[in-house]
Amino acid sequence: MRSVLDALYSGNIKFDSRFYEPGSPFSQAAKLKARNLEDLMARLDDSGKEVFEKYRDAQSDIEEITRYDTYADAVKFGILLMAEVFMTGGDVTGADYIEL
Repeated sequence: MRSVLDALYSGNIKFDSRFYEPGSPFSQAAKLKARNLEDLMARLDDSGKEVFEKYRDAQSDIEEITRYDTYADAVKFGILLMAEVFMTGGDVTGADYIEL
């Protein structure tokens, strides 16, 4: 790997692939979501299912846009932090702000 930017560009760094242990809060929420979705779909007629699919597609688009915006803001913030460290010669440990 030549640089972090190269690794990020080539897909060797993936922020969206995480493993959640069975029984974790995420796994429990995902199971609850799946059960509720199954129950909801069983109650809807074909017209209701079509409307709900459109709703899910729109929600997915919103989540994707929000996730990208959050990522872009985090990268910009990280760059600003690093620029401050390099420009001011600041100590990365933060020891300057701690009273000993």
